[in-house]
Amino acid sequence: MGGALSSVDLGAEHMKELERLIDSAAAWPVVEKCSSLLGWLPEARVPAQDTTANRARAFRALLGEIVDDAHRAYVDDPGDSAARDTLAVGALLGLVTWGPGQARERATAPSASREVRRGLAGSWLDPPVQADTIRRRENKARLLTEFRHRLHDWVEPVPEPRAEPAPGPRAEPLASAQPVQPAQPVQSAQPVPPVQPAQPVQSAQPAPSGSSDDPPSARPAPRWWSVPLAWSAAHRRTVLAGAAAVVIGAAAMPFVLQGKDGADEVLSIDDVARAESAGSFVLPLRLDLTPAQLDRMNHDKYWQGGAGHTVSFTSWFDGQKAVWAENSLINVTLSGATDKTVRITRIDIDRGACRAPAGGGTLFYAPVGGSGEDENIGLLFDLDLPQPVAMGKEGENYFSQRAITLEPGEAETISLFVSTHRQDCEYRFRLRLVVPGGKKAVTRTIPEKDSPPFRLTALATNDSSLPYSAYRAMYVGGAASPAQGAFVPADPLTYDNDPATLTEARPAADP
Repeated sequence: MGGALSSVDLGAEHMKELERLIDSAAAWPVVEKCSSLLGWLPEARVPAQDTTANRARAFRALLGEIVDDAHRAYVDDPGDSAARDTLAVGALLGLVTWGPGQARERATAPSASREVRRGLAGSWLDPPVQADTIRRRENKARLLTEFRHRLHDWVEPVPEPRAEPAPGPRAEPLASAQPVQPAQPVQSAQPVPPVQPAQPVQSAQPAPSGSSDDPPSARPAPRWWSVPLAWSAAHRRTVLAGAAAVVIGAAAMPFVLQGKDGADEVLSIDDVARAESAGSFVLPLRLDLTPAQLDRMNHDKYWQGGAGHTVSFTSWFDGQKAVWAENSLINVTLSGATDKTVRITRIDIDRGACRAPAGGGTLFYAPVGGSGEDENIGLLFDLDLPQPVAMGKEGENYFSQRAITLEPGEAETISLFVSTHRQDCEYRFRLRLVVPGGKKAVTRTIPEKDSPPFRLTALATNDSSLPYSAYRAMYVGGAASPAQGAFVPADPLTYDNDPATLTEARPAADP
């Protein structure tokens, strides 16, 4: 039909109408005017007497079901961030009138004040935030985008199962494919056929495109990422496994995602590796290297891939208990290992302990220069922001209008670039995953909570005219080095980024 909206335009219309609903606490007159959302109701939910008023009642009942499901998930796991986000939107809609830890039976009538509803919504987030934070457009957009994904999972039918290469036992079709029908007992005794990792990905046969009202994830995520050239060259490879990379964890770490249908859905984290070849580091203690030691370090450990190079760049610093400084680039390779499409609808950064950057040790200062293009999906996180979000190339909230999809057997490498100029922080990445047919999103962290977190520090500064005087020893490399990127000694009490001040550091005795 010539007047039909594209999936992108329809998605934008859904977002506009959801904004109107939270501004009005989902008042009936406003719900009745949300023609795009009412038209999104699946046929099985359309009332027998198909009037606008009846559709509005059916849609509001659907919103109530989503909130009920999120509340059950929260009761089971108060740390479920996806459930808490949904309940926060429920508070904005006037459907949730109780706070965390309060009995639902004591719920009151929804407040007519948007400020009160925003305050209640903020209390549901983890960590809680003030109403002013909810008011900000980018935060409201993030919550509504997540809620729209949740709404999509309830109204869109589950795709037809893919043909199996060989007959064998499999799970029964999901009862949730028909949203309004009572859930049928899950045939858990018939397991999903095991994934065959040895089979290559059939990339030459793309999945069906689906209906004209595809979710935002149907649009391919961009493969470019503009970063300094040294970083780009370091992570241009699809997988960074092997002895030369600092790999965190095993080569394949399967995570079991428990869906409500009872079938096990698996996401494989194939590789987590820091980028090689460049970057600044801070060592906790003073390290004085003789010219011979520095030359050996540059030859054996700095340049990766040459003859006689025994240790990779980052692993040498890892052995010295060094902390990445100012910027860090981590490549994560994920693959879909199920017969369903997995959507990554959000990647957040969870800050742990943060402190002021400490000096007194040794700074290996290696700024990167140049720019390049990379086929990986690239996300930037600024630890200095109150609530860091994954940003794309243009500084936009990457997941506000898109998701990352993993088809069965498909692998994707995501480059996670983190920066700070103010503090020393530990952090982890949190991924929100959605599988068709499962009404509860699943979150996973990298590294897992039983593994040490990542850490990044800003540079300590005592004197703006002498930016490195807080350190007791210093070596300059990368784009600032006069020796083609190799480290050279510098005096932190005199060096100020001017090559003319890059003089011989204080002498050190041979060990």
